[in-house]
Amino acid sequence: MSLNIIYQGKETAVEDGDTVLIGSDAAATIRIVRPGISRKHAVVSFDGNAWKVEDAGSRNGIFVDGQRVQTIIVDEPTTVYLGHPTDGEIMEFDPPAAEPAAEPAAEADEPSPQSADDSIQAEIDAFVVTEEPATPKSAMSSDPAPTLITTPSAPATHTRTVAEATVSNADLAALTSALRDQISTVKGLTWSVWAMIAVTAVLAVMTLFVGILSN
Repeated sequence: MSLNIIYQGKETAVEDGDTVLIGSDAAATIRIVRPGISRKHAVVSFDGNAWKVEDAGSRNGIFVDGQRVQTIIVDEPTTVYLGHPTDGEIMEFDPPAAEPAAEPAAEADEPSPQSADDSIQAEIDAFVVTEEPATPKSAMSSDPAPTLITTPSAPATHTRTVAEATVSNADLAALTSALRDQISTVKGLTWSVWAMIAVTAVLAVMTLFVGILSN
């Protein structure tokens, strides 16, 4: 952070690590040989936060706005009179312009709770698959409409339709009754005939269960 010192139209740039002596001394950084100017009249330095101009113990002092001061903080363009409040040597101190504060970054619009819910629901719906109920194979069946069975699955839920058995309890009862009628009409038959009837019944039952399992 440099400071610009202007005296009689001549500019002197001072870096923040430098110390500037103003006076009539031959070793002064800015030498002013005039009446009322002491050998070591003022010192300019940077204190880590701002530039300052201090009276170095001069006889006639330094002045700002007609008032004698010991130390001046140069945080804006400042005019200082050396040796006299109005007729002294005029020096101008021009600090660097302050950098504009960075504007805070605009915060991203947060999604509303309703938008978040809609997005989640859309993702869930994308994983749900609905199948059409299967058409019963037997027109004679009086079974109720197929039942939708939902089975949990990660990450979403899949819906499947399972058709009930096409053969109802009424069909089983009718078949059993028919077998009983046939058995009652053939009473007195030989053992071999009964064995054939039994085998036929077992085969019919097995065929029935195979049909159920295949469905």
